[in-house]
Amino acid sequence: MSRLIPAFPLLEEPGEWDVLTLVAATCFLEAEGEPDDGILGVAWVIRRRAIDWKAGWHGAILGKDLQAYGDGRPFEAFSAWNDDYVAQARARLAAASEISAIPCWRAAAGALWDLLPDPVGGASFYLNVPLTRKIRKGGTLPAWFAESKVTCTIGRHTFLTG
Repeated sequence: MSRLIPAFPLLEEPGEWDVLTLVAATCFLEAEGEPDDGILGVAWVIRRRAIDWKAGWHGAILGKDLQAYGDGRPFEAFSAWNDDYVAQARARLAAASEISAIPCWRAAAGALWDLLPDPVGGASFYLNVPLTRKIRKGGTLPAWFAESKVTCTIGRHTFLTG
């Protein structure tokens, strides 16, 4: 049986991937299992950062050095590309089924080429509030989080404006 979508690359540095693949993989790693609008919301956050911050697509995801792994930075803009997540990211991408990956490729193309409407009301940030509280000392949220900036919640992600 032939695949409808390409497999995610596993060996190259993500900064070397084409834009569509990098956005789709980021959506997969950040929002797998979320509703389709939540996956599309992640793609639109990437689009908004790429355009509004004049960072370009790779820069919006990977930062100014355009490198996910081994760049000496403890945190990336998207936690799926943190150095401590390399093995998990590769394992998850390798195990991606077409059923779970198709919405991510669709969201990436929809945001990249403005084919699907923004479901998150102009958000440029998102986080999983319960998970963030669980992993942060004292159950706090980042300083940039403010209820007044929340545009919507889809699945486990709360989306916010900048």
